[in-house]
Amino acid sequence: MANHRERDVRNAIQELLDVSGAFDGVYVSGLPEERGERAGDRRAAVVEPDGTTGSDLWDDTTGAMTMTATVALTFLARDDDPQVRDEAVELLLNTAAAVLNGRSLADATLPGSTRIRSWTWLKPNAPERRIAAKLEFQYLAEGWSDFGLSE
Repeated sequence: MANHRERDVRNAIQELLDVSGAFDGVYVSGLPEERGERAGDRRAAVVEPDGTTGSDLWDDTTGAMTMTATVALTFLARDDDPQVRDEAVELLLNTAAAVLNGRSLADATLPGSTRIRSWTWLKPNAPERRIAAKLEFQYLAEGWSDFGLSE
């Protein structure tokens, strides 16, 4: 089994969302306006690391550890009409679920464990509405040391 890096999974998520055609921009480092750039996207997503836990069936350092990771996904829709933006951001969430759920991401994750587990509607801040979601996935780390060390 190959070494895995969670950033490869995040990059795969970004690529899959981008090729869906539903987003003006998909980012792995926050929205452009958070970096002092222009805030021109009407439909956007942000993919950020959230947390990881490891578990194994026994105290045997030669067996595989199951790593369970979550990625924070933020979906953003901008429109002057509150109903239109709410419907648009919900469509972005549904598009992400259709594209990501049940997939092996970066040829590393276990498809049966890859899914959007939860989401929260954030308070509207006209002209935008956001949904914060958690995508969970699992992968196996062989021998407790199967982590990517390359840059």
